Amino acid sequence: MTVTPLATWPADYPSDYAVVDVETTGLRGSDRVVSVAVEVLDRAGEVTDRWSTLVDPGRDPGPVHIHGLTAEMPAGAPTFERVADELAEYLTGRVFVAHNAPFDWKMLAAEYARLDVGLPMERRLCTMALARHLELPVDDYRLATLAAHYRVRQLHAHDAVDDARVLAEVFRYSLHEAAGAGLPLPLTAPGSGPGQRRAAGARRPTEAGPAKSPSPWRNPGRLDLATGLVQGMRVAFTGESRESREELARRATEAGLYPTTSVSGQTSLLVTNDPTSGSGKNRKAAHLGTPVIDETTYVRLLARVRPGTPRAASAPPAVPPPRAEPAPPPAVPAADPTVRQVLVLQGRDEHLDGGRVRQLVLDSGARLRINLTSTVDTVVVLPGAANDPRIARAEGFGATCLTEAEWRASLAEAPPTPGAGHLPRGGTVELPGGAAPGRWTLNASWAWDRPDEDLDLVAFLLDGNERVRGDADFVFWNQPASPLETVVLDASGPAEQTVTLELPALPSEIHRVVIAAAVDGESTFAAVGPIELDVAPFQATSFVRSVLDAATVERVLLLGTFYRRGAGWKFRTEGQGYEFDLAGLAESYGVEIA
Repeated sequence: MTVTPLATWPADYPSDYAVVDVETTGLRGSDRVVSVAVEVLDRAGEVTDRWSTLVDPGRDPGPVHIHGLTAEMPAGAPTFERVADELAEYLTGRVFVAHNAPFDWKMLAAEYARLDVGLPMERRLCTMALARHLELPVDDYRLATLAAHYRVRQLHAHDAVDDARVLAEVFRYSLHEAAGAGLPLPLTAPGSGPGQRRAAGARRPTEAGPAKSPSPWRNPGRLDLATGLVQGMRVAFTGESRESREELARRATEAGLYPTTSVSGQTSLLVTNDPTSGSGKNRKAAHLGTPVIDETTYVRLLARVRPGTPRAASAPPAVPPPRAEPAPPPAVPAADPTVRQVLVLQGRDEHLDGGRVRQLVLDSGARLRINLTSTVDTVVVLPGAANDPRIARAEGFGATCLTEAEWRASLAEAPPTPGAGHLPRGGTVELPGGAAPGRWTLNASWAWDRPDEDLDLVAFLLDGNERVRGDADFVFWNQPASPLETVVLDASGPAEQTVTLELPALPSEIHRVVIAAAVDGESTFAAVGPIELDVAPFQATSFVRSVLDAATVERVLLLGTFYRRGAGWKFRTEGQGYEFDLAGLAESYGVEIA
């Protein structure tokens, strides 16, 4: 499969990416990384560098049947502490891309937290979320399925090096599809999503820095004052300085050194004017025996930096030549072309009219869309949206733009039919699998043109008395997982959040999991607009969808409930809103609010 170059590229797309895959001893944050691989891509998705390593987890490597790593294989490999700085070189300043990105992000965040340093990455993108936005004609969003769809050969599933290679190719095709359709990428950033907000007093994240390439020089090791600085040395800074931290780092980069944000076994020197301050970096340097010099000495040594040894180019992984006639993607039923895909555009003051027309769309049997994608074939434009720039983009996709009257007239030609897979407010559906339905997700999304609205999902694990057993059963942005991670909350994009539930693993005393959305401050759901719910087995395409609309003065909105019924589980769309804030809802379920 080839990529056709675009005449123009979206100006707001990132400049480069780090495609990452990690293999681990287990699925929880307490587990350890056993291998990690990175493919560095430029803004168009072309590979510019790659890096990988096995990691000694200091324990049994875990599920050998999945990643294939026996206890002997990582033995003698470096610990994560020894590779943390080198890995950070490939992550810093780039968008972190992974398949089921919250997992890989969580595992690396836990490893860096054990070193008492912040994450070297700032933004992430999940390729599962991107595939969902593109509405690819696939049965599920597993990496193997997407690889088959794009005709990318997968050699060794769950091998970090091969998975990173495959994902880089899948992402490149997806990136070009998104760019060609003019879609915004589902990027998230620390501080803007569930589990990313720092409470007062929490550890400061790593210093932000511009995008940069890995050092072209080999790391020569620790500083020897007799020989001075050598290109490729890793230098860290801590404490107050006469020159700004940014200026010291800039001068280091110009001299061929590599500034790092943490101290590890790979750090060549630490620059500080107060080596007795007790800072985390000072303590780490003392523990590791890292050379420590003051700012004056550092500036003097910068005047004469010795040439380094160029880093050998990374050899590409062995990939068999492409087949003469690539196998076609798996046969997947395409979306029913007779089902219209309709977007309603409204002005800021047309909330009620917009809700009325959207209900009309649902009643017609069409699929209601809340964002413009290349699959939208009809756009209903209300008077207040006559100058909406999305009209021109929709027409570029070949969509038909109609007034409300024109839309109503078009319905006379096609009598209403029930919308496939649409669950109305208050509707219920039985989940397949009986007492063991597996892992499920509820994805909530809202209009991409309103990402600044501070909207957050929350979940309550309730017993038979409709109460939480304790505050640990309240899942929200500062506590994004329940005990044993049976319910996990995460951001999938700037206007999208997901709750993942391990239903069979929930304690028997938990009868229901209620998922709600809340707006912050004095805002209400009138500023948010409609919310689309997509309920599905993990990594699968939609099982049922719902659109909750016409909320006005409400500040919290119940979205949906997973609940036990007999020996199995069911899901119900809610849609009930309240004018009180999230604290009021939490207290009604027994959460103690300080």
